[in-house]
Amino acid sequence: MTRNMSSAKCGICTRKRWIIMSILFLEMAMLLSNPSNVRADANRPEEKKLYTYSNRELAAFFKNIGYKDFWYNDISISRNSDGTVLRFVNKEKKKILVANCDGSITIIDSPGDQVWLDDSNKPVIWLTWSSDKISAHYANGMSEKMPFAPDSGHDPSGRYFMKDAPEKHCYTTIYSTERPDIPLIKVNLCGDTRLFVKNKKIYLLGERRTADDVFVTEVRIFQEKERLLEQVDSIFVPKPDTFLLYFRAEDLSPWDDEILYLDVHDFPYRSIWYSFNLKTRQLNKVSKAPFFGGHAFYLQCDIIEQAQKRAEGH
Repeated sequence: MTRNMSSAKCGICTRKRWIIMSILFLEMAMLLSNPSNVRADANRPEEKKLYTYSNRELAAFFKNIGYKDFWYNDISISRNSDGTVLRFVNKEKKKILVANCDGSITIIDSPGDQVWLDDSNKPVIWLTWSSDKISAHYANGMSEKMPFAPDSGHDPSGRYFMKDAPEKHCYTTIYSTERPDIPLIKVNLCGDTRLFVKNKKIYLLGERRTADDVFVTEVRIFQEKERLLEQVDSIFVPKPDTFLLYFRAEDLSPWDDEILYLDVHDFPYRSIWYSFNLKTRQLNKVSKAPFFGGHAFYLQCDIIEQAQKRAEGH
């Protein structure tokens, strides 16, 4: 009897081990089949791809490079136009930490509570808050009261920016940072819009409100014509769920035809990153976002890893 019980227990242990090993194998297979989540090899620092960073990883990064008090979870992060630089704007300190693919780190002053930079890391637009208003200031010396919501902004190169429509309206107006008082085009897209410039074309990513008051995700593509913008294409982006309410664009690859989208879910559910190919019109799942928040960018290298290695003297 005892022998039979021991044999049964051994059988249960063996099955448990097999189940655990199967789960580990599946997780490893999913990771390897999803190169977006795999860090660049140390011997290949120039690898171009999508890099994802959890807030915990970024907090650890700032601690390791000696700027622990610079980081907070809602810090504003942006890349430059070719994906070789990440910029972290600390609103409280009015400082900007600039990390490069060569591992170098620079701290520059911010002229406002929020700031947008060009490719040379010079401010092109900055916002200042007072008790009764928000003011926008431009590099050409102009300024105006609250022309667009603080969550809107410019393209990573700093050449163009957006002004949102008044409440209950659905449109976005694009301007040049050199001429912030002259609208270039008014587009019937709204929501959490994103703006990019690539290959001499301007991409506006947002949502269009239909006649049935339903919001559909679209990409509008423009080109310059006689100092204005002319639309050359409009692309519908299918949502992974027809009833999904919050599906926003995160980034546009500087070298490829991919757009990164985030299917936003509230905790305890995890948000999901998707990539959309502008040529094939296919939407593919990339990965689940970290439980406690994270960021994803198309970069030419793992900037966080390179900056950390340089700070540690490697």
